[in-house]
Amino acid sequence: MNFLKHLSVYTFVSFLGAGISFFLVPYLSYYIKPAEYGILSLLSTFVTILVPFIGLTASGLVTVEYYRIKDKKEYARLFSSIQILPVAPFLFFLLLTILFPDLFARFFEIPPEKKNWIILSVPIALFTIYYETLLAFSIIEKKPLIYALFNVSRLLLEVGLTILLITRFGFGWEGRLMSLLITTTIMTIIGFIFFFRKKLLTTKISWHYIHTGLLFGLPLILHTVGKFLINQSDRIFIAKMISLDEAGIYNIGYQVGMIMLLIVNAMGNFFRPFLFERLSDLTYTAKQNIVKMGYTLVGLMFFILIIMTVGAPFFFKWFVSEQYQRGTIFVSWIGLSYVFWGIYIIFSGFIFYTKKTTILAWLAVVNVILNLGLNYFLIKKFGAMGAAYATCISCFVLAVIIIGIVDKMYKLPWFKFKLQKALS
Repeated sequence: MNFLKHLSVYTFVSFLGAGISFFLVPYLSYYIKPAEYGILSLLSTFVTILVPFIGLTASGLVTVEYYRIKDKKEYARLFSSIQILPVAPFLFFLLLTILFPDLFARFFEIPPEKKNWIILSVPIALFTIYYETLLAFSIIEKKPLIYALFNVSRLLLEVGLTILLITRFGFGWEGRLMSLLITTTIMTIIGFIFFFRKKLLTTKISWHYIHTGLLFGLPLILHTVGKFLINQSDRIFIAKMISLDEAGIYNIGYQVGMIMLLIVNAMGNFFRPFLFERLSDLTYTAKQNIVKMGYTLVGLMFFILIIMTVGAPFFFKWFVSEQYQRGTIFVSWIGLSYVFWGIYIIFSGFIFYTKKTTILAWLAVVNVILNLGLNYFLIKKFGAMGAAYATCISCFVLAVIIIGIVDKMYKLPWFKFKLQKALS
């Protein structure tokens, strides 16, 4: 069946990414010290923060309007208008980091002699935005093989460069960032060539679409920042409240637990166009299919979590350097956090479709307050383990709230569908 083919491709790509992540974790653990790993994770955090503020999270409009705008030339005007939105914020943050690199370096605990990476983080963020647009378009166009080609190409290039720059040229933790900069640059160039050939780029820019993109995207900045707080802020707390070494150890465990995020993202990549198509013609059968698919995906998440929890101690014992062994205690909690995040992703699709992104902004405010507070108090009480608890609690609360909101917006038969009918 078609949905199985698409889901299998997205899942394969996610498992491939997970496998590469598994390979990189032990590799980096032998070549990079815990404190250096802490610096690397904090610079990655900075890039994550920059992405929503530079991209203004407007690129999501490209996928939402794909099924609504039937005229290809008009859709190209929308697409092109959205692509120029990040340029002004990019120049602003580039200037800001050039003028005040020491200020940013102190906040993110970056050694003064390495502050150049603060500036280079800005183009990495910009190129990440365009690469993610490339992936998002291939998903909404229902081209999973094209999605796989782009994703696998990036993974192989990034990993190959990482190994080359660290092992062959001895750049240490900086080699990892160099590979990221080079890879995102190349993928951005490939992306624009792809967009040009698809006739998605035009000089007929529409200020109406720019305005619409801002209205759609600005509330989502808070939503994305909320996601960042779940993904990244814990390492800043650990680095400042405990040590860079502890942040590095925690980051190893977190990265293994993040394999669940790769799976969740694969499921989200499949589910969103599946959901949008059915919401455009919401018959009772469509409602049943949405409910069945939702249950199926959540069940798969919990099944994979069990496998991760059982397998993590063996992975750390055989493949990870001894200095990072304590990282295994974080894996199951981070994995469970991303199961709850996966539920949030499934239900957030309903809100994206209605363009009521201010709801997600308010949820992000709740997430910001809750996550920051939990990180501070739980890390103070339980050490780095408190950060894992904080992440899990935050994701659980968000999942419960968004389920309640969507249930009021769409009356779906969550407990009434007929199990004997196969998914169409």
